[in-house]
Parts: sequence; structure tokens; C-alpha cells
Amino acid sequence: MATSTSTTSSNGSHAKDAVEREFENLKDDVSKLTQQVAALVSATGSAAYSRARRNLDGVISDASGKGQEAVDAVKDVTTTIGDAVEDAVYKRPVTTLAMAAGIGFLIGAIWRR
Repeated sequence: MATSTSTTSSNGSHAKDAVEREFENLKDDVSKLTQQVAALVSATGSAAYSRARRNLDGVISDASGKGQEAVDAVKDVTTTIGDAVEDAVYKRPVTTLAMAAGIGFLIGAIWRR
């Protein structure tokens, strides 16, 4: 019976060793899988970040261009209005003075209320 007990112990020891090896293999596989998932998420995240960055840069450059166009349009209008007022003052000084007095009177009347 001593052989039976030692055989059982030997089989139990081998089974324990086999389970430990399988468990170590499983841990290694999970570790590799975790690294692969991390690399995939990192690559996907980097690609999404790059794509979002490119889109944002495009929107900013478009907004910058449109803002500059608006500034140029305002400058053109301001220059045109200034030129028109200057021409009116030189060509019709009395009319311009009467208009300025009328506008001043209207502003004063509105201000009193």
C-alpha cells in the first residue's frame, strides 16, 4: 500500500505541476493579449487624435480666412464711406453742414426723452 500512496502522490504532484504550467501559460497569453489590446487602442486613439487635429486645423484655417475676408470687407466699406463723406464735404459744404445739424438735432431730441 505504500506504493499506492506514493503513486497517488506522484500522480497528484504531476497533475499539480501540469495545472501550474497551464496556469503560467494562461497568464502569459493574457499578458500578451493585454499588450496587443493596449497597442491597438493606442494606435486607434492616435489615429483618431490625428484625424481630429487635422479637422480642427482645417476649421481654424477656414475661420481665419473668413475672418480676414470680413476684416477686409469692413475696411473697404469704411474707406468707401469716408471717401463719400469727404467728397460730399468738398462738393456740397452747405448741404453737409445742414445734414450734420439735422442729425445733431435728432440725436439731441432722442437723448432728452
